[in-house]
Amino acid sequence: MAIYQPSLLMFGKNKLAVCADRAAEMGFDKSKIVFLHAVQVFAYMTEPTLNRKKDIYRKCGWSESDISVAFSRNPFCMTLSEKKIMANMDFFVNEVGCKPSDVALCPVILGLSLDRRMRSRWLVVEMLKSRGLLKNPTGVNSLFKLSEEKFLKKYIFEYRENIPRLLDFYRGTLSKEELFTGVFRLTGESDWLSRLCSRIENLDNLSCEYILDILSF
Repeated sequence: MAIYQPSLLMFGKNKLAVCADRAAEMGFDKSKIVFLHAVQVFAYMTEPTLNRKKDIYRKCGWSESDISVAFSRNPFCMTLSEKKIMANMDFFVNEVGCKPSDVALCPVILGLSLDRRMRSRWLVVEMLKSRGLLKNPTGVNSLFKLSEEKFLKKYIFEYRENIPRLLDFYRGTLSKEELFTGVFRLTGESDWLSRLCSRIENLDNLSCEYILDILSF
């Protein structure tokens, strides 16, 4: 046990034995890493603290069954701060449209950063859907758990021809309004114009110059 969780060495054998027995009684498989996570939570957190966290989840709409399911899948969900739990649950329920019980099925996403990861990704996906570009989006859980590299490849770089400054929007340096109202000048007139001309048949040089003149107002 200590090999995988060295921090447990700070606790006495008796305390660890009690925590291990409690985890086993709750149905955790001793051969799985999640068993050690449960032991760690029981070792570090007092019973009043655990009960307080459960109360917070109840306020967020979780039933006793939801709490049990979430804890069995990710015991560390009980170590999150009240502020983080409330903010993330509010995001999932009121912005994303999830049911509280849906979140309990994948509690690991509760530990993800709301502002640096989840909200920015959700805004990108919603914007792509509103433009009719995203037909079959990844499920919510998969969306937020994707590595940054995979997210950028699937949701940003895939659509850079359609929305050149999508990456800036994702990073929060460009608003949705600016993304579209300023798309012509912000992406570079000549570069944008060359792509436009290549896509429009029978567009002569004079027409290109005329369009550029209009866009330079």
